Amino acid sequence: MTDSKLEKIVTVKNKLGLHIRPATYIVKLLQECQSKVTLTYKGESVNARSIMNIMILTAPRNARVKIEVEGVDAEQTLSKLYHAFETRFEEDA
Repeated sequence: MTDSKLEKIVTVKNKLGLHIRPATYIVKLLQECQSKVTLTYKGESVNARSIMNIMILTAPRNARVKIEVEGVDAEQTLSKLYHAFETRFEEDA
């Protein structure tokens, strides 16, 4: 299996944006993934494996965030992250 590099633009759908709970959700989700993951919002790019880095983005509800994934499991990792954003990180509304 070779390394792939994929990217996708997602919308933050949960009410409070990328705060502590979604950041923790993303970091935990990535613990079982091997790929390098970068989130970009308003020109700021951060390593998605750090709760503090994700919170630095201060992406509010309806923000459009670019996910970049590079590695052997890039497709599966991007799919999991996309699902997390689509389901509002399992938060209400």
